[in-house]
Amino acid sequence: MPHELASLGPGPFTVAEAELAGVREPALRHGLKTGRLRRVVRGVYASGAPPDTLEVRAAAVALVAPAGSVVCGRTAAWLYGVDALAMGAHRVLPDVDIMVAAGRSASRRVGVFGSSGPLRNSDVVIVGTVPVTAPARTTADLARLLRRPDALAAVDAMLRLRVTTVNDVRHELGLFAGHRGVAQARGLLALASPLAESPQESRVRLRCVDAGFPSPEPQIVLRLLGGRFVARLDMGWRLLMRAVEFDGAEDHSTPEDLRHDRHRREAVEALGWGIAVVTSREVLSRTLEFERIVSELLAMPYQLSPQHPARGGWEGTACGRKRSA
Repeated sequence: MPHELASLGPGPFTVAEAELAGVREPALRHGLKTGRLRRVVRGVYASGAPPDTLEVRAAAVALVAPAGSVVCGRTAAWLYGVDALAMGAHRVLPDVDIMVAAGRSASRRVGVFGSSGPLRNSDVVIVGTVPVTAPARTTADLARLLRRPDALAAVDAMLRLRVTTVNDVRHELGLFAGHRGVAQARGLLALASPLAESPQESRVRLRCVDAGFPSPEPQIVLRLLGGRFVARLDMGWRLLMRAVEFDGAEDHSTPEDLRHDRHRREAVEALGWGIAVVTSREVLSRTLEFERIVSELLAMPYQLSPQHPARGGWEGTACGRKRSA
C-alpha cells in the first residue's frame, strides 16, 4: 500500500482524484492509520508530512467548494486560524461551510453545508485561491448563527488574532437588520474581549453573566508595589479582589503543573485575593455547581437568565442550521 500512496504526491487531493490515480479506499484508510495521510477537510486528504499551513488548508477547501461560492462561517474562521467548532464536536470533521448570494440555490453537495445570503463585494476576500468572507463578515456570521457559548469563544478568538475589531463587526451587523441572530450577536459583542486565551475562558465568562454575576475582567495582572510580577489571573473582579481560574486537563494535570498552580495561587491569596477554580465539568454542566462556586466566592446570589445552560440556553444552535442567512 505505501507504494500506491507515493503516486499521489503531497496533496491535497480528493477521494475521486485518488481513485483516478489507482488508489482505493483501503489504501487511504491504511495511510491514515499509519500517519502517511491526514484528512484536511471532509473528503480531502494530504500527505502527513507537509505542515498544516494556511496554503494547504485553502487548497483543500478549493477542491470541494463549488464554483461561484464563498467559504464562510466555521470554515472561514478555520482559514483565519480560529477553531469555531462546537463544544465536543472535534471527533468528526465538519462539513465545509460555503454560501452563495441571496436568490441563488444553496449547494447540496456531500461534505458541504451550503447556504445563501446577502453578499457584497466588500464581504469577500481571497485566501490562497479561495473566495472567503472577510474577517468582519465572518465574525458577524459566527456571532449571529452559532450557539451563544461557541459564538462568544469564536468572536473572542477572532479579536485576539487582530484580524477584525468590535467596531468593524458592529458595523457589519448594522447591515443585517431583520436577519436571524442579530440581537444575540450584539449582546455577545458587548461581552467580547481579545484577552480571552481559550474557548473555555470565554465560556466561563459567559456563564458568569448568564448567572447574573458581573462580567469578569479577563487576564488580570497582579504585581507587588515595587512592580514585581506575581501572577496573571484568567479573569476576575479587581475591586472585589476575587478571581475565577479555569483548569484544563492539558495544562493542569501533571505533578509539576499541580505544584506550580499551588505555589502560584498561594502567592495570589497572600495578597488578599480569593480564587475559585473550575473545570470543564462545572462549566459545561447543566447543574448549578458552577454558580454555587462563584456565588460563594463573590458572596452574592446568582440569578439565572433565560439563556442560562440550566434552562437549556446553551443547547442547540442560536438559530438552527438553515440554508439561508
